[in-house]
Amino acid sequence: MFKVAICDDDKNYRRIVKETVSRYSSNIGEIVFDEYSSGEELLADIYQMHNLLFLDIQMAEMDGNEAAKEFRTANKSAVLVFCTNYQEPTTESFKVQPYRYIMKDFGDRMLTEEMPDILNEMMARSEILYLTITEDGKVSRIPVDQILYVSMAKRGAVIHKYSNAPDKETSCRETVGELYGQLSEMGFAYAHNSYIVNMANIIHISKTVITLKDNTELNISRSRKVQFDEAFSNFLHKRYKRR
Repeated sequence: MFKVAICDDDKNYRRIVKETVSRYSSNIGEIVFDEYSSGEELLADIYQMHNLLFLDIQMAEMDGNEAAKEFRTANKSAVLVFCTNYQEPTTESFKVQPYRYIMKDFGDRMLTEEMPDILNEMMARSEILYLTITEDGKVSRIPVDQILYVSMAKRGAVIHKYSNAPDKETSCRETVGELYGQLSEMGFAYAHNSYIVNMANIIHISKTVITLKDNTELNISRSRKVQFDEAFSNFLHKRYKRR
């Protein structure tokens, strides 16, 4: 199932977008639509975690650029498509990583031409696995392939990421055990009672030391070694078999 949001103060244009999406999505599974007539309405429903958002730039009160900034704080992976009658892209527009910039031309030619690529991008991004966490009272998602390991904290857990971004560590209120419930089927295993490791990001194991792809070294505890070795062996077997 894919969730598509359409935010535009023109009810007729929302209908056109919905019909165009439906026309090109007959072979990609169920589509659930949410319609919003203002940026404020969209942000009131921000944690729906939509896969695709069509967003009008010119709206009363909160404009599309402002709404997009807030939307991106909760949903960094959705495909964002700006729709406009006349406004040209600005540097502010590109900060929120729009996938397309659709002009509302006569006959909606551009919307129709771009729709196959938009839906293909939506499907491609939806194949990425995400970990859902609660951070500072807000729900957010982290791509699983970016996670190196998850460690215990005083309150909740810390997610350690392999990234060039400055936020290499993200705290959340969920415990390691609760996150393991989400991640156990995604290639994570306990190497120690205080942390779980993303086995896809291991580059070397030497006796009781794991080396991760950013060269972080973690110890495998004695109590977890047999269980971890078995989990890692099964992980490699499944990966090799899949390839």
